[in-house]
Amino acid sequence: MAVLARFDTPAGLRDVASAAKRKRWSTRLADGFGPLVAEFKQLYDPTKSDTPADAEVVPVEWAASPNKLRQTLSDPVDRWRKADSLRDEQDEYCEWAIEKVGSKISRITFTTEVPEYYDFLAQNDPDRLLALYRELVSPKVVMKEIVVGGEYQPINRWNPRKPSHGRIVHLSQENNTLGAALSLAAVATVQRERNGEPVTTKEALARCSGLGDPFRNSDPQIASVINGAASTGASITLQDPLGLYIDRLVTSGMTTPDGADPATFWKIERGKPGRVVRASFAVPKARGYTVGDIKIAGRPIRFGAQVADRVRVRLTAVVKPGNAQPRRQPCDG
Repeated sequence: MAVLARFDTPAGLRDVASAAKRKRWSTRLADGFGPLVAEFKQLYDPTKSDTPADAEVVPVEWAASPNKLRQTLSDPVDRWRKADSLRDEQDEYCEWAIEKVGSKISRITFTTEVPEYYDFLAQNDPDRLLALYRELVSPKVVMKEIVVGGEYQPINRWNPRKPSHGRIVHLSQENNTLGAALSLAAVATVQRERNGEPVTTKEALARCSGLGDPFRNSDPQIASVINGAASTGASITLQDPLGLYIDRLVTSGMTTPDGADPATFWKIERGKPGRVVRASFAVPKARGYTVGDIKIAGRPIRFGAQVADRVRVRLTAVVKPGNAQPRRQPCDG
């Protein structure tokens, strides 16, 4: 058995060189865990309670493309256009932006980086924050555009809501945060019933417990997996380093003009396999064509959302056996 010494930064990133400063990130997460652990007894803080070596690691995976648009737009072109129009539509803990050469897409950037981490950088290493912005989006970024009155501005000129901007930094949606995911996991540990019958299906559970949007891919999937584990009496936490991660790009069905493997055009920009928080899809200039010349199921790529359909996002729970005897609670909603 072991108690985690401290929470690591998302993907184990070392943007802040000082271990003492990185510890402040751990403290921030622990502060978020505290009230939730006090309220939801089957959630535990791994820096306060042990995690046995045989605890089960449970990946929860979903598609990056917004499922709610599938519910309202039957034409895929309309759905892709809408998803590309505003990052507020990209509500699956993964957002993207596109760049074009002429009328064709040349690069799509995907991110699952959480705004809380960039606020942490602003407070603990503002010089690194600025350098990171300049590295990820433009050397023209100046500090006053991203930190105003000592406060980090998560939505700014260089991390705007419009995905046609070209390059983005981190998630912008108010529901696409690490805090939202942690809160969702905590609430999902509660067993529910309606009219004396257990509520267990994904969408019904999300509605019953007020667990985010029942039409999203992510919220009901996270809620269902964690609720099922909690029903056994187990204790649950999220795997360190806590974060939302890009799991992979599925390239089957993609065809390129020269027969090249489209998987080779997928570039991890931050993180590492298994813990990717930023990646892009672009064709090297030497090949003489762009992303817009690649086809998916016979259609040229005209929208970033076409590729987002094939991007998988992941959050990982850790489940340790327990003897809790949860009582089902009536639905909140």
